[in-house]
Amino acid sequence: MNTIKWFSLFFLLSFFSLSCGVSYPSGSIADSLEEIVKKDTGTDSEALVYGKTLYLDMLLNDLTSNDTAKVNAAISKMQSAILAITRVVLSSDSKIKYMVVSTFDKDKQVLFRITQNIEDIKAYLYMKISRGDYETRNLLEIEGPGYAAKEIDDKHDISDEEYVARMIVAQINMQARTNPFLGALVQLLQLRFLRIDGENIILSGSGEMDEKVKDFITKMISDEANKYCVKYSVNFKSINIFGAKGEPVASITL
Repeated sequence: MNTIKWFSLFFLLSFFSLSCGVSYPSGSIADSLEEIVKKDTGTDSEALVYGKTLYLDMLLNDLTSNDTAKVNAAISKMQSAILAITRVVLSSDSKIKYMVVSTFDKDKQVLFRITQNIEDIKAYLYMKISRGDYETRNLLEIEGPGYAAKEIDDKHDISDEEYVARMIVAQINMQARTNPFLGALVQLLQLRFLRIDGENIILSGSGEMDEKVKDFITKMISDEANKYCVKYSVNFKSINIFGAKGEPVASITL
């Protein structure tokens, strides 16, 4: 399913859900979601609620297949799951704010995860934000061996502050992957979110950061932080990055 068709279907189904009454009571929202995903994709899943966060886990081995057709089929299932969780939350009386769809292989060595804020979806559907702005508010995280299993198993109620911190990290990592100049210039990335400590974001960074480009990286991270803090009305004092051995790598004052 191409991007335009997927967004069109997403918009129609989501808007229809908003127009309906309560179809999925909060007390059974997880069970209802699992049933819909099974019906729509033919794949078993596990849905869990932690406070205002709804998690949906799916085992999709074909995401890492060498067969393009199998990969496309797995991506289609993931898109169907995203549509399903959105439709269920919009048609529920629950207080769910964050929706997390995680897909991974059987050994939990590779993780693809999309997290969305239901308020962003509503704002897009009611045309309060543009499609371009909405797309920048979807949190995409990719993890490999050594980290995927930990992230899959760590389920908790996501705060606005954590969402913004993870978004900053995801945006920096994505830029490093897709920008050849940046990828060659910066050896620190990949960044990873660790925790929120008061008004400070604590991150880890693999590899090394050349002192010559630290100012450039600091500005890039600061710009992303300021952008997302404004979007979500949260405030931080600093972003602190530590290396693999716990050594300080960089401290960015916001």
